[in-house]
This record gives sequence, C-alpha cells and structure tokens, in this order.
Amino acid sequence: MKAKTLFLGFVVGGVAAGIATLLSAPASGKDTRKYISIQSKSIALQIKELGEQLKEIKSRLAYVGEEGKEALSTLATDMADSISQWKKDILPHQQELQKEIANIEKSIADLEKTLNVPSK
Repeated sequence: MKAKTLFLGFVVGGVAAGIATLLSAPASGKDTRKYISIQSKSIALQIKELGEQLKEIKSRLAYVGEEGKEALSTLATDMADSISQWKKDILPHQQELQKEIANIEKSIADLEKTLNVPSK
C-alpha cells in the first residue's frame, strides 16, 4: 500500500509541477522551443569551434615539443664540442702553469734550505 501511495504522490506532484510551469512560463511554448533551438545551435557551434581550437593547440604543442627536443639536442652537442675545444685550447697554458708552480715550490724549498728553516 505504501508503494502505491508513494507512486500516486509522485504522479500528482509531477502533474502539478507541469501545470505550474506552463502557467508561469514567460513565453509561449512555440517561442520557448524556438529560443531553445537557437541556443542549442549556438552552443553546438561554440563546442565545434572549441574542439577545432583544441586540435590546433594540440598540434602546435606537438610541434613545439619536437622543435624543443631538436634544439636541446643541438645545444648539448654544441656545448660538448665547445668544452672539448676549450680543454684543448687551455692545455698548453695549464701545463705551463703546472711547471711554474713546480718551479716556485722548488725555489721555496731551496730558499728554506738556504735559510735553514725547518721544513714542515
């Protein structure tokens, strides 16, 4: 009995809500349907345009990703080449500095011997 009463309550409530909606609608059904049709077409067009824009953005992001990957690869290669060339360029200077440091250390040791300073 309770289910039947509940169902009957839903039906009566639905009919009452429908009647209240029809009586309080600001426009006629024909005008409302026309408005809804125009709005739905407008929304569908906007969604279509948005989809096309998203596809374009996706395409551009893929392109930028590939270009960035290539640029980073080129940059890494160029930097490795530059560092290698720099090492080759400074090698003679590095060797000369090491010789001078060795000569200075030898001179200090000779000077300490001459002055009879105990070595550390």
